[in-house]
Amino acid sequence: MKRFFIDLALILVFFVLQTTIFPMLKISSIIPNILIILVSCSGFMQGDREGMFVGFACGLLLDVCSFDIFGFYTILYMLIGFLNGLLHNFFYLKDFKLPAIMIVSSDLVCCFATYFFLFLLRSRFEFGFYFLNIILPEVVYTLLISVIIYPLLWVIEAYVFKKKNAESS
Repeated sequence: MKRFFIDLALILVFFVLQTTIFPMLKISSIIPNILIILVSCSGFMQGDREGMFVGFACGLLLDVCSFDIFGFYTILYMLIGFLNGLLHNFFYLKDFKLPAIMIVSSDLVCCFATYFFLFLLRSRFEFGFYFLNIILPEVVYTLLISVIIYPLLWVIEAYVFKKKNAESS
């Protein structure tokens, strides 16, 4: 139960940061996607169910606040959380290589899906421009921010896991 409330608090904090603070830190109109960092980390730190829950909640918040296709971000983020959760058994807390690869992969999937469903289907075919000016800088910026955010999530996960084991014994 404690994990649920901590996940809920993290979702709300990250969403508020994503929509209020990080737009002020944009570099050439690129904002890092910290919700992808949260969804990816929740998936491979906690498993596929928790990754799906965090992805669903983050996607739902994005859908409510955006005026695009309702449900698009909910399904996308839930799928990303589930896929990251499948790698839960290969996860080692102190190693940053797998989380970095999964965060980059998740952000790429999110950007490509956004391009395909929200731009390409509306006859906007400038993929080279979109890739070089939006996708690639966002992925790099998200990876750089994840170097700061991942250790914080790691500390929170270690604290919750330690408390959970202490309560059960």
